[in-house]
Amino acid sequence: MAFSQIHRLRSELELLQRSNHENILRVFGWSKWRNSMGLIMEYMSGGNLRQLLMNPRIPLSPSLRLRMSTEIANGISFIHNFTEQRRLVHGDLKPDNILLSKELNCKIADFGGAKLIKYTRSTETQPNARTSQLTLVYAAPERLSERCRPRKEHDTYSFGVIVHGILSRETPFEVFTGEVDYVESVKRGERPDTEAIEDLKADLSSTADGKIIEELESVMTSCWSHNPASRPSMIDVRNELTELLNQQSLDAISRSVAAAQSEMKPFLPSKRLHRCISLRCFNTRSGSFHESEGWFVHTCGMSQMFIKSN
Repeated sequence: MAFSQIHRLRSELELLQRSNHENILRVFGWSKWRNSMGLIMEYMSGGNLRQLLMNPRIPLSPSLRLRMSTEIANGISFIHNFTEQRRLVHGDLKPDNILLSKELNCKIADFGGAKLIKYTRSTETQPNARTSQLTLVYAAPERLSERCRPRKEHDTYSFGVIVHGILSRETPFEVFTGEVDYVESVKRGERPDTEAIEDLKADLSSTADGKIIEELESVMTSCWSHNPASRPSMIDVRNELTELLNQQSLDAISRSVAAAQSEMKPFLPSKRLHRCISLRCFNTRSGSFHESEGWFVHTCGMSQMFIKSN
Protein backbone atom coordinates (compact mmCIF):
# COMPACT_ATOMS: atom_id res chain seq x y z
CA MET A 1 0.00 0.00 0.00
CA ALA A 2 1.31 3.44 -0.95
CA PHE A 3 2.53 5.77 1.80
CA SER A 4 -0.18 8.31 0.93
CA GLN A 5 -2.87 5.67 1.49
CA ILE A 6 -1.36 4.66 4.83
CA HIS A 7 -1.14 8.31 5.89
CA ARG A 8 -4.79 8.84 4.92
CA LEU A 9 -5.87 5.82 6.97
CA ARG A 10 -3.88 6.99 9.99
CA SER A 11 -5.35 10.48 9.68
CA GLU A 12 -8.89 9.16 9.36
CA LEU A 13 -8.39 6.86 12.36
CA GLU A 14 -7.14 9.65 14.60
CA LEU A 15 -9.99 11.97 13.59
CA LEU A 16 -12.63 9.32 14.11
CA GLN A 17 -11.30 8.26 17.49
CA ARG A 18 -11.45 11.89 18.61
CA SER A 19 -15.02 12.25 17.29
CA ASN A 20 -17.06 10.64 20.06
CA HIS A 21 -20.54 11.60 18.89
CA GLU A 22 -23.83 9.78 18.30
CA ASN A 23 -23.95 10.82 14.64
CA ILE A 24 -20.30 10.11 13.81
CA LEU A 25 -19.21 6.57 12.94
CA ARG A 26 -17.13 4.99 15.70
CA VAL A 27 -13.76 3.49 14.92
CA PHE A 28 -12.06 0.83 17.03
CA GLY A 29 -8.64 0.43 15.44
CA TRP A 30 -6.93 -0.81 12.32
CA SER A 31 -5.66 -4.08 10.95
CA LYS A 32 -3.35 -5.16 8.17
CA TRP A 33 -3.04 -8.30 6.15
CA ARG A 34 -1.16 -9.23 2.99
CA ASN A 35 -0.85 -6.17 0.72
CA SER A 36 -3.76 -4.50 2.52
CA MET A 37 -4.75 -2.59 5.61
CA GLY A 38 -7.99 -1.10 6.84
CA LEU A 39 -9.91 0.57 9.62
CA ILE A 40 -12.07 -1.43 12.01
CA MET A 41 -15.27 0.53 12.35
CA GLU A 42 -18.65 0.30 13.97
CA TYR A 43 -20.92 -2.03 11.99
CA MET A 44 -24.00 -0.35 10.50
CA SER A 45 -26.55 -2.95 9.42
CA GLY A 46 -28.78 -0.46 7.58
CA GLY A 47 -26.29 0.16 4.76
CA ASN A 48 -25.91 3.70 3.50
CA LEU A 49 -28.34 6.51 2.76
CA ARG A 50 -27.98 6.26 -1.00
CA GLN A 51 -29.06 2.62 -1.00
CA LEU A 52 -32.09 3.53 1.08
CA LEU A 53 -33.17 6.53 -0.99
CA MET A 54 -32.78 4.78 -4.33
CA ASN A 55 -35.02 1.84 -3.35
CA PRO A 56 -38.59 2.98 -4.17
CA ARG A 57 -40.07 0.01 -2.31
CA ILE A 58 -38.91 1.40 1.03
CA PRO A 59 -41.49 3.87 2.43
CA LEU A 60 -40.13 7.01 4.09
CA SER A 61 -42.56 9.22 5.97
CA PRO A 62 -41.89 12.98 6.19
CA SER A 63 -41.18 12.68 9.92
CA LEU A 64 -38.56 9.98 9.29
CA ARG A 65 -36.96 12.11 6.57
CA LEU A 66 -36.88 14.95 9.08
CA ARG A 67 -35.17 12.78 11.67
CA MET A 68 -32.53 11.68 9.17
CA SER A 69 -31.86 15.25 8.07
CA THR A 70 -31.63 16.40 11.70
CA GLU A 71 -29.15 13.67 12.62
CA ILE A 72 -26.94 14.47 9.64
CA ALA A 73 -27.03 18.18 10.51
CA ASN A 74 -26.20 17.28 14.11
CA GLY A 75 -23.11 15.34 13.03
CA ILE A 76 -21.90 18.07 10.69
CA SER A 77 -22.39 20.81 13.30
CA PHE A 78 -20.30 18.73 15.72
CA ILE A 79 -17.32 18.38 13.39
CA HIS A 80 -17.58 22.04 12.37
CA ASN A 81 -17.05 22.97 16.03
CA PHE A 82 -14.56 20.26 16.92
CA THR A 83 -12.64 22.23 19.52
CA GLU A 84 -12.34 25.87 20.55
CA GLN A 85 -9.42 26.49 18.21
CA ARG A 86 -9.86 23.87 15.50
CA ARG A 87 -12.62 23.20 13.00
CA LEU A 88 -13.03 20.01 11.02
CA VAL A 89 -14.35 20.16 7.45
CA HIS A 90 -15.47 16.80 6.05
CA GLY A 91 -14.97 17.73 2.41
CA ASP A 92 -16.86 14.88 0.72
CA LEU A 93 -20.34 14.66 2.23
CA LYS A 94 -22.76 12.56 0.18
CA PRO A 95 -25.40 9.86 0.80
CA ASP A 96 -22.80 7.12 0.30
CA ASN A 97 -20.93 8.47 3.36
CA ILE A 98 -24.02 8.53 5.58
CA LEU A 99 -24.36 5.10 7.18
CA LEU A 100 -27.52 3.76 8.79
CA SER A 101 -28.17 1.65 11.86
CA LYS A 102 -30.85 -1.01 12.02
CA GLU A 103 -33.20 1.68 13.37
CA LEU A 104 -32.21 3.98 10.45
CA ASN A 105 -30.26 6.40 12.60
CA CYS A 106 -27.62 8.28 10.59
CA LYS A 107 -23.86 8.41 11.19
CA ILE A 108 -21.31 10.29 9.10
CA ALA A 109 -18.36 8.26 7.84
CA ASP A 110 -15.35 8.47 5.50
CA PHE A 111 -13.20 11.27 6.88
CA GLY A 112 -10.31 10.47 4.54
CA GLY A 113 -10.66 13.86 2.86
CA ALA A 114 -11.30 15.81 6.05
CA LYS A 115 -9.29 18.94 6.75
CA LEU A 116 -8.54 20.51 10.11
CA ILE A 117 -8.61 24.29 9.84
CA LYS A 118 -7.13 26.47 12.55
CA TYR A 119 -8.68 29.85 13.12
CA THR A 120 -7.01 32.98 14.44
CA ARG A 121 -9.98 35.26 14.87
CA SER A 122 -11.49 35.30 11.37
CA THR A 123 -8.37 34.36 9.41
CA GLU A 124 -7.83 30.84 8.12
CA THR A 125 -4.27 29.55 8.18
CA GLN A 126 -4.94 26.53 5.96
CA PRO A 127 -3.12 27.18 2.65
CA ASN A 128 -4.84 27.00 -0.72
CA ALA A 129 -4.95 23.47 -2.04
CA ARG A 130 -6.62 21.61 -4.84
CA THR A 131 -8.93 19.10 -3.21
CA SER A 132 -8.00 15.50 -3.94
CA GLN A 133 -11.26 13.98 -2.80
CA LEU A 134 -14.41 15.44 -4.29
CA THR A 135 -17.77 14.21 -5.56
CA LEU A 136 -18.82 16.78 -8.15
CA VAL A 137 -22.60 16.72 -7.77
CA TYR A 138 -22.31 17.45 -4.03
CA ALA A 139 -19.56 20.07 -4.36
CA ALA A 140 -20.18 23.78 -3.87
CA PRO A 141 -19.79 25.98 -6.97
CA GLU A 142 -16.78 27.83 -5.59
CA ARG A 143 -15.10 24.52 -4.84
CA LEU A 144 -15.13 23.60 -8.51
CA SER A 145 -12.39 26.18 -9.08
CA GLU A 146 -8.82 25.07 -9.61
CA ARG A 147 -7.70 26.15 -6.14
CA CYS A 148 -9.99 26.50 -3.15
CA ARG A 149 -9.58 26.42 0.61
CA PRO A 150 -11.67 23.84 2.49
CA ARG A 151 -14.47 25.68 4.26
CA LYS A 152 -17.45 24.82 6.43
CA GLU A 153 -19.71 26.42 3.83
CA HIS A 154 -18.74 23.66 1.40
CA ASP A 155 -20.15 21.03 3.75
CA THR A 156 -23.27 23.14 4.19
CA TYR A 157 -23.83 23.17 0.42
CA SER A 158 -23.34 19.38 0.30
CA PHE A 159 -25.90 18.99 3.07
CA GLY A 160 -28.40 20.96 0.99
CA VAL A 161 -27.95 18.56 -1.93
CA ILE A 162 -28.26 15.58 0.43
CA VAL A 163 -31.57 16.96 1.72
CA HIS A 164 -32.70 17.26 -1.90
CA GLY A 165 -32.10 13.51 -2.25
CA ILE A 166 -33.95 12.78 0.99
CA LEU A 167 -36.97 14.71 -0.30
CA SER A 168 -36.94 13.78 -3.97
CA ARG A 169 -35.33 10.33 -3.70
CA GLU A 170 -33.52 11.13 -6.94
CA THR A 171 -29.86 11.39 -7.87
CA PRO A 172 -29.04 15.08 -8.39
CA PHE A 173 -28.17 16.40 -11.84
CA GLU A 174 -29.03 13.22 -13.74
CA VAL A 175 -29.65 15.25 -16.90
CA PHE A 176 -25.99 16.19 -17.35
CA THR A 177 -23.90 13.81 -19.42
CA GLY A 178 -20.52 15.56 -19.22
CA GLU A 179 -18.42 17.07 -16.44
CA VAL A 180 -17.76 20.36 -18.24
CA ASP A 181 -21.48 20.87 -18.94
CA TYR A 182 -22.31 20.17 -15.32
CA VAL A 183 -19.60 22.40 -13.80
CA GLU A 184 -20.50 25.38 -15.95
CA SER A 185 -24.22 25.00 -15.20
CA VAL A 186 -23.68 24.88 -11.43
CA LYS A 187 -21.37 27.88 -11.58
CA ARG A 188 -24.21 29.74 -13.32
CA GLY A 189 -26.48 28.95 -10.39
CA GLU A 190 -28.37 25.85 -11.56
CA ARG A 191 -29.43 23.38 -8.88
CA PRO A 192 -31.01 19.89 -8.88
CA ASP A 193 -34.52 19.61 -10.28
CA THR A 194 -37.21 20.01 -7.60
CA GLU A 195 -40.25 18.75 -9.53
CA ALA A 196 -40.50 15.62 -7.37
CA ILE A 197 -40.44 17.79 -4.23
CA GLU A 198 -43.20 20.01 -5.61
CA ASP A 199 -45.31 16.92 -6.30
CA LEU A 200 -44.69 15.70 -2.75
CA LYS A 201 -45.74 19.06 -1.31
CA ALA A 202 -48.91 19.05 -3.43
CA ASP A 203 -49.85 15.61 -2.13
CA LEU A 204 -49.35 16.71 1.49
CA SER A 205 -50.62 20.28 1.31
CA SER A 206 -52.39 21.67 4.40
CA THR A 207 -51.13 18.82 6.59
CA ALA A 208 -48.53 18.52 9.33
CA ASP A 209 -46.44 16.35 7.00
CA GLY A 210 -46.66 19.09 4.40
CA LYS A 211 -45.16 21.54 6.89
CA ILE A 212 -42.20 19.19 7.37
CA ILE A 213 -41.54 19.00 3.63
CA GLU A 214 -41.78 22.78 3.28
CA GLU A 215 -39.36 23.31 6.17
CA LEU A 216 -36.85 20.83 4.75
CA GLU A 217 -37.11 22.44 1.32
CA SER A 218 -36.48 25.85 2.85
CA VAL A 219 -33.38 24.55 4.63
CA MET A 220 -32.24 22.86 1.41
CA THR A 221 -32.41 26.04 -0.68
CA SER A 222 -30.71 28.18 1.97
CA CYS A 223 -27.88 25.66 2.34
CA TRP A 224 -27.14 25.52 -1.38
CA SER A 225 -27.17 29.28 -1.82
CA HIS A 226 -24.75 30.40 -4.53
CA ASN A 227 -23.14 32.90 -2.16
CA PRO A 228 -21.23 31.01 0.58
CA ALA A 229 -21.79 33.90 3.01
CA SER A 230 -25.56 33.46 2.63
CA ARG A 231 -25.51 29.83 3.74
CA PRO A 232 -26.56 29.24 7.36
CA SER A 233 -24.24 27.72 9.93
CA MET A 234 -24.87 24.05 10.53
CA ILE A 235 -25.53 24.82 14.20
CA ASP A 236 -28.44 27.03 13.14
CA VAL A 237 -29.67 24.33 10.74
CA ARG A 238 -29.42 21.70 13.45
CA ASN A 239 -31.31 23.85 15.94
CA GLU A 240 -34.06 24.67 13.45
CA LEU A 241 -34.59 21.04 12.46
CA THR A 242 -34.34 19.80 16.05
CA GLU A 243 -37.09 22.19 17.11
CA LEU A 244 -39.37 20.84 14.40
CA LEU A 245 -38.41 17.23 15.15
CA ASN A 246 -39.31 17.70 18.83
CA GLN A 247 -42.85 18.50 17.74
CA GLN A 248 -43.26 15.10 16.05
CA SER A 249 -44.68 11.92 17.56
CA LEU A 250 -41.98 9.42 18.52
CA ASP A 251 -44.48 6.60 18.11
CA ALA A 252 -45.26 7.74 14.57
CA ILE A 253 -41.56 7.81 13.70
CA SER A 254 -41.09 4.34 15.19
CA ARG A 255 -43.93 3.04 13.02
CA SER A 256 -42.28 4.64 10.00
CA VAL A 257 -39.00 2.92 10.83
CA ALA A 258 -40.77 -0.44 11.17
CA ALA A 259 -42.49 0.05 7.81
CA ALA A 260 -39.15 0.82 6.15
CA GLN A 261 -37.42 -2.13 7.83
CA SER A 262 -40.02 -4.52 6.47
CA GLU A 263 -38.85 -3.74 2.93
CA MET A 264 -35.12 -3.75 3.66
CA LYS A 265 -32.63 -6.54 3.34
CA PRO A 266 -30.13 -6.56 6.21
CA PHE A 267 -26.50 -5.97 5.30
CA LEU A 268 -25.03 -8.89 7.21
CA PRO A 269 -21.32 -9.80 7.23
CA SER A 270 -20.14 -13.13 5.90
CA LYS A 271 -20.35 -16.00 8.38
CA ARG A 272 -17.23 -17.63 6.93
CA LEU A 273 -14.32 -16.52 9.09
CA HIS A 274 -10.78 -17.06 7.87
CA ARG A 275 -7.62 -15.43 9.15
CA CYS A 276 -7.31 -13.99 12.65
CA ILE A 277 -5.21 -10.80 12.96
CA SER A 278 -4.37 -8.64 15.96
CA LEU A 279 -6.29 -5.39 16.19
CA ARG A 280 -4.11 -2.28 16.42
CA CYS A 281 -5.45 0.86 18.08
CA PHE A 282 -4.35 4.47 17.80
CA ASN A 283 -3.36 6.26 21.00
CA THR A 284 -4.36 9.90 20.57
CA ARG A 285 -2.08 10.99 23.43
CA SER A 286 1.12 9.34 22.23
CA GLY A 287 0.26 9.65 18.55
CA SER A 288 1.22 6.04 17.88
CA PHE A 289 -0.42 2.69 17.15
CA HIS A 290 -0.28 -0.27 19.50
CA GLU A 291 -1.57 -3.84 19.75
CA SER A 292 -4.93 -4.02 21.49
CA GLU A 293 -4.66 -6.77 24.08
CA GLY A 294 -7.31 -9.45 23.71
CA TRP A 295 -8.91 -8.05 20.54
CA PHE A 296 -8.59 -9.73 17.15
CA VAL A 297 -9.92 -9.21 13.65
CA HIS A 298 -11.34 -12.06 11.58
CA THR A 299 -11.12 -11.46 7.84
CA CYS A 300 -12.86 -13.07 4.90
CA GLY A 301 -12.15 -11.39 1.57
CA MET A 302 -13.19 -7.75 1.90
CA SER A 303 -15.19 -8.32 5.09
CA GLN A 304 -13.84 -8.01 8.61
CA MET A 305 -15.28 -8.62 12.07
CA PHE A 306 -13.54 -7.72 15.34
CA ILE A 307 -13.99 -9.91 18.41
CA LYS A 308 -12.76 -10.07 21.97
CA SER A 309 -10.97 -13.26 22.90
CA ASN A 310 -11.88 -15.14 26.08
